[in-house]
Amino acid sequence: MRDKKGFTLIELLVVIAIIAMLLAILIPSLNTVKQMAAGAVCLYNQSGLTKAYYIYSQDNDEKLVMSHQGQGRWVERPQDNNGNDTGHDSTLSEKENGIMKGTLFPYAETARLYHCPADRRFRANVRTRGKGPYRSYALPAGANSPPNTNGWNDNGITISGRLFFPVRKYTDFQSPGDKYVFVEENYTHMGGDDTSLPPNAGYNGGVWSFWSGSNYTSWWDPLAPWHNDRTNLGYADGHAEKLVWKDEDTVKFAYDRKSVPYDQPGNPDQEYMSRAYPCRR
Repeated sequence: MRDKKGFTLIELLVVIAIIAMLLAILIPSLNTVKQMAAGAVCLYNQSGLTKAYYIYSQDNDEKLVMSHQGQGRWVERPQDNNGNDTGHDSTLSEKENGIMKGTLFPYAETARLYHCPADRRFRANVRTRGKGPYRSYALPAGANSPPNTNGWNDNGITISGRLFFPVRKYTDFQSPGDKYVFVEENYTHMGGDDTSLPPNAGYNGGVWSFWSGSNYTSWWDPLAPWHNDRTNLGYADGHAEKLVWKDEDTVKFAYDRKSVPYDQPGNPDQEYMSRAYPCRR
């Protein structure tokens, strides 16, 4: 009898089938692990930013870093090496320039802290030379935005018949562990209102806007869906948490703000974001 040399065709097909089955089992698991790792890094980033946020206030007589973006604020707009505003048609390095010129950057020390690894928008082409947003996080308007930003001013803003005031100093937080200051924002004009901008804007502009039309049960800017349709929040006391959404309309709104109504009475996610919003009430 001759010794067998190598595999027969049937044996080779069986081996290939087994490998294919193993890959089919392993690849989804690897993707899940990758997503979990990105979520952990994101929580670390937000915790780092909130600690920088706190240390800044302690070095500045309890005054909070100015939200929004622009000169003298926590981040500046994307700009070239000469300080010229490059706006929504910016390269990654120009977006990083804006981050590094911000007043919070000396406390954060790295632009990577401002970016969630699950946020892939910065790879998408925008206009002729720029990419999508790199900075994943935003500050809400109630957290020391410039006066009259989204209607917020020191005389208060009326939301659903109640008066709310912006926080200007760290001591304005009655319960810092219950008030978020950094959100993951899916800033996009996809199906949006400003047709002068590209479908996906080149950077997260402004503050994270909320309470559309001064209505306590209405969204405006979407949260980001990068963690298995969940989002991370950074709180004023320096910790970060993952928000597990409970209403499917929150997920739909995160992907396309025009797909569901802005006003969502009874949405527990929106009610939580309202209760934990950083402001005096």
